[in-house]
Amino acid sequence: MNEQSTIYWSSFNTYENCPQDFLWTYGWGDIDLGNGPGKAKTRPKKQSRHHAVMGIVTQYPIEKMYNDELWRDPGTLSGQLSALVESEWARQTKKAKNWIDYAEAKMSSSEMIELCKEGVVGYLQTMKAHKLLGEYARAEVELLGWINKWTAVGGRADLIIRRADTGISLLDGKNTRFKMTYTDPDQLRWYAMVFYLTWRKMPDRIGFVWYRFPYGGDLRDEDGALVYAEGSDTPMVEQGVEWIPFTEDDLRGIAQRAVAARNGMRKKKFAATPAPSKCKFCEFETVCEERQAQIKKNSATRNANRSVDELKDSFGFVDLTL
Repeated sequence: MNEQSTIYWSSFNTYENCPQDFLWTYGWGDIDLGNGPGKAKTRPKKQSRHHAVMGIVTQYPIEKMYNDELWRDPGTLSGQLSALVESEWARQTKKAKNWIDYAEAKMSSSEMIELCKEGVVGYLQTMKAHKLLGEYARAEVELLGWINKWTAVGGRADLIIRRADTGISLLDGKNTRFKMTYTDPDQLRWYAMVFYLTWRKMPDRIGFVWYRFPYGGDLRDEDGALVYAEGSDTPMVEQGVEWIPFTEDDLRGIAQRAVAARNGMRKKKFAATPAPSKCKFCEFETVCEERQAQIKKNSATRNANRSVDELKDSFGFVDLTL
């Protein structure tokens, strides 16, 4: 990337979480990280792409259904979508970059394909319940806008639906096992901001589509337990969509953060900001000096605390603090 590059949610979010991770992931300007000026840093080890591939394979049939209007033939729709899952899985897994470690995934190829099929076909129930068809219904819609003359921002909306009764719905599909656990609502607010900058119009609602949790099933919490409304003995119904609240001030705030991130990039502020909750997902954790120093310091602190506790126990220490 460089000063003329458009900022997308992924690069913006990476920079906010850790500027050094952004630099190493995307590269910047004339900085040479070992692969030539502006090139990304080489990953310390090969990463399994099973999560990414499953996400792509699940989203692709949804994209085809909307953009090729496959929904016009409801009698064959489920079969068409399932076939698209299989063909896209074959296409994606032939790519060298999409290496999958099946031991890490803890699923076979056939199990992953079946899970993708269930998500795609189950989405039809969510689509019907939430009226996700309309006079305009398109998938993978490119958005591009300018916050100021130095800051171009972009997004690729999984779904944009326009209807007279529900207005404009902007949605992002997720194939995650845990609703909202690793999902940032600001991602949708980012898309809403870019949508506004593109069309000068606010969307009416924004939401995450949960492909693994289609509309109509029993609602369960993250531990798998049934969820009941207060005073009811009937399980609540899974909705399939999580609608995210947002205001114009939210979008202004996202825009201000994007400008701040762009300014930081332009000034080459790429310091590491290690934090255990974020670093555990970082591909560069093992080669990040700041993170390794943090791990060493935290380990020393835990050992010191353990030693003090053991010493107290050896003397029969009694805490008399009132």
